[in-house]
This record gives sequence, C-alpha cells and structure tokens, in this order.
Amino acid sequence: MFEERPSPVVASAASARKLPRMALLALLVIFIIPGLLSRDFWSSYELTSFALVHTMLQSDAAGWLLPQLAQTEYVTDGPLSIWLSALFAKLFGWLFSEASASRLSVLVWFAIASSSIWYGTWYLARRAEAQPVVLAFGGEASPIDYGRVVADAALLMFVATFGLFVPIRQLYVESALLAIVAAFYFSLAWTLRRDVLAPLLTGITIGAAVLAANLFVGIVLLVIALFIHARVHAYETPFINRATLIIVAASAVFFVWPILAVAVAIETVDAWFDVWWATQLAYFGLISSSEVIWALENFIWFLWPLWPFALLALYAFRKQWDRTHIKLPLLMLAGLFVLLLAGHVSGERLMMTMTVPLCVLAAFGLLSARRSQENILDWFSATVFTLALVTLWLYFFAWQMQWPPKMFKSIVNLAPGIPASLHGLLFVLCFVTFLTWLALVLWRMNHSQVVAWKGPWLAAAGITALSITTVYLFEPVIDRARSFEPLAQEALTDYQAKAKARDCIEAQEMDPVKEVLFSYYGLPLTQDNSCRFAFTTDKFFEENSAEESAVLGRYNRPRDRERFVLFDKGE
Repeated sequence: MFEERPSPVVASAASARKLPRMALLALLVIFIIPGLLSRDFWSSYELTSFALVHTMLQSDAAGWLLPQLAQTEYVTDGPLSIWLSALFAKLFGWLFSEASASRLSVLVWFAIASSSIWYGTWYLARRAEAQPVVLAFGGEASPIDYGRVVADAALLMFVATFGLFVPIRQLYVESALLAIVAAFYFSLAWTLRRDVLAPLLTGITIGAAVLAANLFVGIVLLVIALFIHARVHAYETPFINRATLIIVAASAVFFVWPILAVAVAIETVDAWFDVWWATQLAYFGLISSSEVIWALENFIWFLWPLWPFALLALYAFRKQWDRTHIKLPLLMLAGLFVLLLAGHVSGERLMMTMTVPLCVLAAFGLLSARRSQENILDWFSATVFTLALVTLWLYFFAWQMQWPPKMFKSIVNLAPGIPASLHGLLFVLCFVTFLTWLALVLWRMNHSQVVAWKGPWLAAAGITALSITTVYLFEPVIDRARSFEPLAQEALTDYQAKAKARDCIEAQEMDPVKEVLFSYYGLPLTQDNSCRFAFTTDKFFEENSAEESAVLGRYNRPRDRERFVLFDKGE
C-alpha cells in the first residue's frame, strides 16, 4: 500500500530562496507613502474622519472621549481610529498641515496589518504538518525557508489586492479595522506557541474592534475566536482557560473607554451612550440586499488575485482541511462571511475583512500550484499593469498637450478649468518608476525563475508603480474634482467683497461634516442666526423661497449634483 501523500506542496530549496528583506521593506514603504502628505481628501469617508479629527482638536477631554460633529453625537463608528489620527495631527500639525499629519495614522495601521499577516503566516507555515513533500534525493525547502516564503507570498498578495488600492491609504475606519482583523488573525496563530499572551492579544483585538467600529463587529470576532479555539485541536491548554483570557481582555479594553468618559464628562455621558447603544442595536439584522448585490458585482476584481489562489488551496488541500495551517484561516474566513451577513455591514467592510484569511489561503495555494498555474499571476500582472501605466501616461500627455482631443476632453470633464501642470521632480520620479517597471517585466520575461515569490512580487510591484503614477501625475486633477477647498475659497472671496466689519455667516441646515470642512478651509461659518449672511445647500435655499437677488454665489464640485449657496439674508 502506498501512503497518502503528506502534502500537495513540492517546494525545493531553490524555490524558497530568500527575498531580500530590504527589498521587501522598501516595496512596502514605497507602496503606502504616495498620497499621504500632499493630496486633499478624495472620499466622503475621509471627509467624515477628518471632520471628526478637526473637531476633536478643538475640544477638551470630553470631546475626545465622546466625539461630536456640530453638537451632534457621532456614534456611527467607534473613536479609536479618530483618536490616533487626532494624536498625529496634534503632534505633527506644526510640521505638516493638520490634514496631512492626521493621515500619518495610516502608516501605523498598515504596519500592524502587514506585520500581523507576515508573522501569523510564518507561524502556521513552519509547523511540521504544513511542510512540503520530502524529496527522494533531498533538496526540499527547510521549515524556516518554507515558512518565510509562504509568509512573503501572503504579504505580497495582500499588498497586490486590487480592492485595497484606494481604501488602505485613506483616513478611514476600515483601514483601522483591517489592521485589527489582521492582528486578530496573528493572535490566533500565535496561540499555537504562546498560550497565555496570545489569547490576551486576541481579547485586546476584539476590544479594539468595538472601539474602532462597533459592538456587532466585536461580537463577530469573539464568536469566531471561541469557535476556532474550540475546533482547532493543536492548541494545548484547556479551552476554558483560553476563552476566559479572551473574554476578560476584550472586556477590559472596551470598558476603559466608558469609565474614562464617566470620569471626565459625568453630565453628558449618559445621554451620549444612550444614543450609542441605540445605534449598536441597529447594527444587528440581516445585511441589506443592496450591499449583497454590490459585493456580488465587485468581489471578482476587489479580491483579485486572492480568490483564485485561495480556491486552488482549498482544492489542493481538499483531503487535509483539518490541518491547522488550512483549518484556521478557513474557519476565520467562513466565520467572517457568515456572521457579517447577519448585520448591517457595508459590502466593502465585508470584503476588506475577508482579505486577511484569503491572502493566507492564497499563499498556500500559490505554493501548491503547478508551474503553469503559478505563472498566470506573473503574466497577468505584467500585462495588466503595463497597459494601465501606458494608459495613464497617454492621458497625462493629453492633459499637457490638449491632444488627442478625446483624452483631453475626459480630463476636462473630470476637472473643468484645470490648467496643465508639470512638477519636474515628480515627473522624473514617475518616469523612473515606469522604466523600472518595464525593466522588471523584461527581466521576468527573459529569465525562468523558480522562486515561489516571483508572481506576488511582480503583482505587488505593479500596483505600487500604479499608485505612484496615479497620485503624483494626476493629484491636481483629482484634487480639483474631489476637494471642497476651491469652493470654500470662492465663497470666501464673494463674502469678503460684500461683508462689513462685524458680519458673519450662518450655516443653515448643513451636513455637519461639510460644515466643519468649510470652516477648516477658511469660511467663517457659525450657528448664529443673527448673521447677515447664510450658507446652505441649493435644495434648502429653493425650498425656503429665498430671493434670488440675495444670492452672492453658487458653488459645486465638478460632476457633483450637490450645490451650495451663499446669500444675504437682508437682516
């Protein structure tokens, strides 16, 4: 009788050759840096986060612990990510702008996510049950080399995930939650080696998830943690001991927040947490059909290149799902998918959290792939990213030279009135990036590489080149299309042309986020209804039948239906 094949992975020492650590670190830094310091806010999520940061910086301790926007309790998400962003803005606002300094928190969340995925996968892949087939004449990868190459592949595929290209670098609660879920995964893998500290870390991540997002997400992670601890038999200490440590740590981390809030804001804490509790209860319930439809329509590109290789891993290890290195990420993936469907969760949040276990499974799938299957990622990356970069350069030159007309018109439609601009140093940086990418592709085409990390490396390098080129060539265009600063400056100019010494502007029925942003950009908005001037939305202005002759100006972003009106109330 032949023995059952111990592993579907055949990995030689040559295929597990070490990726230089400085090259990996440089790629991670270059990937996350573009767009952190210079650009404006490009999404409504960033606008909300920064409005909270700006409000927090003007507040006392009570305002930090019980966040508000325009005197309204903000309870949609927890304050943890805002605390970190506000702390960076407070520490480094003098060096950068307040907005740029607040985005430095993205570096912390990215560092946590990256290191957690790498080390968690390293612990799983080094286990004896995860090792590749022992070759007849020797030469297979050692446990250390194999563990390292699987961890490298998982991290590189995480970086290369299409759906994370934009949100991972934004001032966004999902970036914090992604890092927390990654740390949660690491703690589950670490428990195989540290049966006290690791369960405590699991509890800390669960408490942090409540502080960053909401109670529902924290409960989801708690259920997943307890289920994995009950079903993965590689853990050595009794289940009840580990479960107790997890629950105690999670409770302790969460309850620090309301205890501090009671200590500094006893008068308002009850009312604030009443609103918070009602909001938390509203998260429980089936996910909306619109979010499910969005996820179904977008998961193929959002989770690329993770899902094909994750499916390959499930097929290759189909008789070994009970092995810890497959069972742990698979149970985590299934738990996130099933439990998040039971709450009012956005499709983007659902898929972002799923990237963590998916990239682990994808790494094992990559190592189990045949050479022809493995090379698909190389050639896909070389083709898609080269075409994307060439297209970006064509649009850039069309913007500068106003030719070809169709391409130039597309730029003008996106940002009407934007003049051609060329920053010499950034242009050189982008051009060198493009040449480096072409050299990397040519090197891959002309050399048959056996190292397992070559495909993920090419994919991660491609998306890094794309991020550099997009941000540094087209930042003025995107800023013009998405920023509220030009609107605020136009309104301020119109106001100053008519205003007298003691005049002011009342913000009427404004979205609290936009009210804070217009104030930050220099428009002196107040809630004083005795002001001579008022600033509001076009819709509210028309519904209240104000005199058209009183209008000083109307303002809107390109391709945005929402318009704002500055008018003289005549009082």
